Amino acid sequence: MSDRISFGKLQEVISAPNLIQNQIDSFKEYTQQDSAPSKRKPTGLEAVFREIFPIESYDGKSVLEYVSYNIVGPKYTEMECIREGVTYSISLYVKLRLREEDQIKDEEIYMGEIPHITERGSFIINGAERVVVSQLHRSPGIAFETAPHTSGKLLHSFRIIPDRGTWLEVQFDNNDLLYVFLDRRRRRRKFLITTLLRAMGYGSDVELLDLFYSIQELDLAAALKMESVSNLTLVEDIIDAGQGVVLARAFEPLTKSIIRQFEESDVSAIRIIDTSVDEGAIIRALKKDPTRNEEEALKEIYKRLRPGEPPTTANAKALLKRLFQDPKRYDLGRVGRYKINQKLSLNTDLDMRIVMVEDIVEATRYLIKLKKGEGVVDEGALHQRFDIS
Repeated sequence: MSDRISFGKLQEVISAPNLIQNQIDSFKEYTQQDSAPSKRKPTGLEAVFREIFPIESYDGKSVLEYVSYNIVGPKYTEMECIREGVTYSISLYVKLRLREEDQIKDEEIYMGEIPHITERGSFIINGAERVVVSQLHRSPGIAFETAPHTSGKLLHSFRIIPDRGTWLEVQFDNNDLLYVFLDRRRRRRKFLITTLLRAMGYGSDVELLDLFYSIQELDLAAALKMESVSNLTLVEDIIDAGQGVVLARAFEPLTKSIIRQFEESDVSAIRIIDTSVDEGAIIRALKKDPTRNEEEALKEIYKRLRPGEPPTTANAKALLKRLFQDPKRYDLGRVGRYKINQKLSLNTDLDMRIVMVEDIVEATRYLIKLKKGEGVVDEGALHQRFDIS
């Protein structure tokens, strides 16, 4: 390569950095071609193989394990590839181990060719030299957004965006109900946030309320002395023990007249929650929720996502696991998990790359605060992606 000639009159303060070196080093870190198999770090190709393997058969008798990989250098030089119209590439061989009961068999398998980076930071594909062009796309993590409704009302929402898997979106509708969308292309297939939480293990109403509120026991005499009880809501039905009559239904707001009626029926204390913390968002969802336990919630979600198929509890559980809790199908990535922890003030291990119930609960709490005017909307959750062109 010829030396650079400058015709400028001003002297350079510092020499121009080699901006291409970063891409060359990144490719070397991805392949770890110069490292021994036993000394490779769990990044790049090594991380991909460790993530996919082992692969186990349905009966559990056969297991295919990953041992190591080997990279063979290019067959042709860069100039030969340009002249002959072939790809400048390296060969990838993977050593796998098959375990069948008491038998173990190792074999090295040819997996294919990988385009190799040149000294100039480019790739030669079918004789044509190409470079990496950076583009922007959504970064894994969580994003809180606002969007105007046709009525003019501002609707708040959040999205949990994985590195691989289904996007989870939770949004307030025009009636201030929290709905979940699991696939943006199928926005009609929505269900309430309480339905999703029931399906994830919090089946009863009390368990759901305990996630968002502080359930307290209130003495009726003390309640009558309070200036206002309009923010207090009943946790469960209040029944007259003598006559067996329902005095008030669960999730109904309290009034002084209802409290006096409780006193006349010898009810001494009631369990209540204060809905001022979220303006009753979860209570509205519970009232609208057609399900009442975990099994019903699982079937409801299955019917929404697989219309026309008969819903069963086993199929619904398997579907929900595939969507969020199967590491082979869903991966937030270390960046995604870090950003969720940072935004929601969580301490979840960075290696926990599936969606946890805690993530959804804390994100819902933050969304409710955002609707009340607290918190910050994410303007741009963008991230660089590199394409060869």
